[in-house]
Amino acid sequence: MKISDILNSAVGNLWHNKGRTILTVIAVVIGALTLGFTLGIRNGVNDYVNKQVGNIGNKDQLMIYMKYDQAAASGSKPQKYDPEKNTAQDNTLKAKDVAVIKKQKELKNIQPLKDAGVDYIQGKNHSKYVFNATPPLGIEYDLKVGRQVATKGTAKEVLISEGYVKALGYKNSKQALGKTVSLTATGKATQKHVTFKAKIVGVRNPSLIGGSQSVFSQGLTDVIVKVNQEGLPEKLQESYMDVTAEVKNPTDARINRVKANLAKKGYTAETFQDSVNQLRQVVNSVTGVLMVFGAIALIAASFGIINTLFMSVRDRTREIGLMKALGLSRTKVFLIFSFESILIGFIGSVVGLLAAIGLGKIANPMAAKTFLKGLDGFTLVQFNWSSLILITVIICLIAFLAGTLPARRAAKLDPITALRYE
Repeated sequence: MKISDILNSAVGNLWHNKGRTILTVIAVVIGALTLGFTLGIRNGVNDYVNKQVGNIGNKDQLMIYMKYDQAAASGSKPQKYDPEKNTAQDNTLKAKDVAVIKKQKELKNIQPLKDAGVDYIQGKNHSKYVFNATPPLGIEYDLKVGRQVATKGTAKEVLISEGYVKALGYKNSKQALGKTVSLTATGKATQKHVTFKAKIVGVRNPSLIGGSQSVFSQGLTDVIVKVNQEGLPEKLQESYMDVTAEVKNPTDARINRVKANLAKKGYTAETFQDSVNQLRQVVNSVTGVLMVFGAIALIAASFGIINTLFMSVRDRTREIGLMKALGLSRTKVFLIFSFESILIGFIGSVVGLLAAIGLGKIANPMAAKTFLKGLDGFTLVQFNWSSLILITVIICLIAFLAGTLPARRAAKLDPITALRYE
């Protein structure tokens, strides 16, 4: 009997009891669907993260700062300005802190960043909104429309996050582009309020990495800092939002050592890669839990395969005895039942993965219109052939292992005893 004959026999035998076979295949389909769809989500999120990495800058650049409440700087929904509340946060680095950081011999390109704070922003509708922004940092931000702010000179420009567009009275990002907004800053010593006019030169795309915080041009940063520090003693004017630095000849061990040294001195140091890794860890944890459910479904399916083939061996005992009496070897009997188990795994995995792909095609546009709205370039569920083939191979292997017990039992049947079986 040739391999092709064995395969044909396995295919035909599977459909002797269609109901039992279909139920077993459905169990495999559920496991394959869960694994495939979950892996598709992981691929989609990681692909988006990889795309965003190129928009931020040096992934090994250190951001050194004092601990502070990040809620107001997350680029989330704008908050109405309330003059009765103190919206300022004094978590800045001082000159002595910068001096400590500069003593770290393993650091280079150390750049203190001035803290430019405004009370609120006003646009076309004159409503006042709490506003937080960062200096340009030399980063190429991912923009929905417009261009980057000027990193040199005196131009008063601002990149706003997309959440501020409608809040400031504009219909869309394109309408906001080129418009003038008012920014009001307060002197820490004088309590004098000064309002500046600034031009919106771009609107940032929302991002899972680094949020979508607004950005001041260097010229606007300078004039706001001047107002903030007016009347302060010279020493108090040395106030910095944070410090950027690079590690000389960066390696993971060296970066971790520098971060540990700074932590001992009371500072927090993070790289962009740290933020990326934190996001990936969350995604991998969530998808990992879902994949466990898929694995449980496959384990349940493997018991179904064992039961299906044991029942098949019992039903075909006389047939097996006849084949062995005619000279069919134990190995070929084993192969017939092994092929049956592999076919169950293969059919179930193919159907399950096709269902996962179909579900992904439905989920992607729905996600883009709802909870991923505004995150351009984010395809929630993505598949690649290598992962699909790997899942199929793994499921077929599990099915084969599940089928070895009934296959061995069939191979060991005594032909005389089997022919007498009623």
